[in-house]
Amino acid sequence: MSIDLYWDNDEQTVLLCEFNGRWTWEELQTVLATVKRMSEERRQVFGAIVDVRNGLTLPGGSIFNREALTNFQKMLHMGQGGKGPVVILGMSGMIKTVFDAVKSVDKNAARDVHFAGTMPEAQRTIYSIMQRMNEATA
Repeated sequence: MSIDLYWDNDEQTVLLCEFNGRWTWEELQTVLATVKRMSEERRQVFGAIVDVRNGLTLPGGSIFNREALTNFQKMLHMGQGGKGPVVILGMSGMIKTVFDAVKSVDKNAARDVHFAGTMPEAQRTIYSIMQRMNEATA
């Protein structure tokens, strides 16, 4: 599999999803289903860092087709059920174009999506958001 899923912290509240070169939509669906199952089982909201620094080559090669946009939209809803925040690390101009296209169709997909250029920046962003969420529910 070219999409790896790890915990980013010992408390298991933030997931790290690493895209490594070529991958398939089926692999993405498996990862998303795993995140959804975990969220439902634990009844908690997870934050996620989606690391695309090692390359994010869309299956089929085209960004602007229905399958690519639909699957990218699902990725932005990683916390489906919990609707957790997502920080995308290392997003290229091409992927930002896809993001903007999805955002124009589905405003909710972009609500909890943030961007970072470095891992420390991604971690600061996601942990700050998670802390604010926890304080709001306490």
